[in-house]
Amino acid sequence: MNEQRHTGGPAAGLRTFPGAWDLVAEFLARHGVDTVFGLPGDDVLVVGALERAGIRLVWCRDQRLAVHMASGYALTSGRTGVCVVGKGPAVANAVGGLLEAASGQSPVLLLAGGTAIESDGARAFQDAPGLALAAPVTKWAGRVTHPDRLLPALRRAAALVQDAPRGPVFLEIPDGFLEQPVSVPEHLLRTEQPVPGRYTARLPAEVARARRPVVVAGGGLRAAGAPGAAERLAEALGAALLVTASGRGGVAESHPLFCGLAGLYAQPPVRELLADCDVVVTLGSRLEETATEGLPSEVPICQINVDAGEFSYDWPGPLVLGEASVTAVEWADGLRDRVADADWTARVTAARHALESWAEQPAHPGLPDDRVRVKAVVREVSRALPPGSVVVHENGLMDIWSYLYPVLALPENTRSVVPSEQTTLGYGAAAAAGAKLAAPDSTVVAIVGDGAFDLLRVELPTLVRERIGVVYVVLDNGGYGWLQRMVDNLGGRSHLFTADVPADVPARPDPGDGVLTWPVVKPADITEAIEAAMSAARDGRVAVVRVMCAVDDWPPVTGAASEEEIRDSVRPADHR
Repeated sequence: MNEQRHTGGPAAGLRTFPGAWDLVAEFLARHGVDTVFGLPGDDVLVVGALERAGIRLVWCRDQRLAVHMASGYALTSGRTGVCVVGKGPAVANAVGGLLEAASGQSPVLLLAGGTAIESDGARAFQDAPGLALAAPVTKWAGRVTHPDRLLPALRRAAALVQDAPRGPVFLEIPDGFLEQPVSVPEHLLRTEQPVPGRYTARLPAEVARARRPVVVAGGGLRAAGAPGAAERLAEALGAALLVTASGRGGVAESHPLFCGLAGLYAQPPVRELLADCDVVVTLGSRLEETATEGLPSEVPICQINVDAGEFSYDWPGPLVLGEASVTAVEWADGLRDRVADADWTARVTAARHALESWAEQPAHPGLPDDRVRVKAVVREVSRALPPGSVVVHENGLMDIWSYLYPVLALPENTRSVVPSEQTTLGYGAAAAAGAKLAAPDSTVVAIVGDGAFDLLRVELPTLVRERIGVVYVVLDNGGYGWLQRMVDNLGGRSHLFTADVPADVPARPDPGDGVLTWPVVKPADITEAIEAAMSAARDGRVAVVRVMCAVDDWPPVTGAASEEEIRDSVRPADHR
């Protein structure tokens, strides 16, 4: 091998590995990777290499779900989630997972196989344009063309995946040289992550003079792992404090200025604050469509992001390049002498109280008393969650209740994993498994619909085998409730996308498959089922709380409900 290709020193400083995957495994181990998800192809040399490096391989049954698991691991731990798949169709199947990871700024490294370099153009078995498939949905997609180029490619991937804004990277390692010895400079096996400069900006005049401010914390702030930054800025400004869906877990929801979610999931008291505010400060948010619903178009939106590509250019107001957490703290320090508007802070407090009162009211009072209401189920989950839990959300109709604060109020130090603007169905169900492996001592609860849970069924044997103790609260309305609600709103055929759920379910199905299930058919079942499932999950069991619900138990959000129904969901008396 031509050692002159290396840039790191004399041959005496080289370390030789028996094959490419042994180098990959050693590199991953030195970067703190302890778990890899995936479904390797015909080349199973990676299995032995990971085992020798002391890295756990979670064998999955579907490549897309494996990427979702790696994403859940990454978002929960803050570390890189690693996934290994084969070539050709395996890469194509994983692209959906990469799309979700890219939209959710999840640091996932996908290592894939590929046909041998010398077979290019020869119509080799499973030859496919891996780079072309992965490039549009990754920060960087590379292909190793020579054994000497493997380590530099790994170093680049490790740096880029964690560089803000974080996101997935793809590296194809082709057949042909996998079993060749690889020699690399020892000192290059460890990559020092690039350290970003500490940069902030002066407080814009629009923010300094505001009397009715709102602060919105996004997923970028949560990913930075800077607890207290948004709260300090909100306190200094006397601002209402909100989060985007992906920003949950980055702000203490017990804070007296916290009023829940902005955008699609904002309830009437919050929408009233937004309609009358005079500035909005966003911390690490891309301002996607679901986050901007209800924002006043004429009010300045001061956006703080680490990269110009993260800004939304559809809104007026200052665009501030900087680390959101650092900027928030420095601005707060500079506002020590500011006197907040007492009337505005009183309105923020009243809005929070109105939300708390609404959360305790039964949903849909016209429904029969013996009908299980999803709102009551989610509320009970909220009460049962211990501090330091992880809550994983999904994409559907019924599970929207879990986005509504304070129906679900996160206890202290609780992390949240949320689908991105792509809202890939089944993402949360699979990501919960990765979240549990990232936080093995935490209670992990995934609130999902039956449609999303059905997509996970292929991986349930994986979770059972690996003893991944997740609580799945499955809101079962017999199908795809959101689509059925759309059809109902247009006067279409009932049960086009859903079926009647059974009136009675066996009290506890035979756990021969290793999955324990507790049905919730009537309100009296709720508490016992949730407590039993959480206890079983602590013992490494896959625990399912199956809630029998119906499409007409809709959440009060645009699309699922009319504007009149949303307004009626919080009675006027609750606004006092």
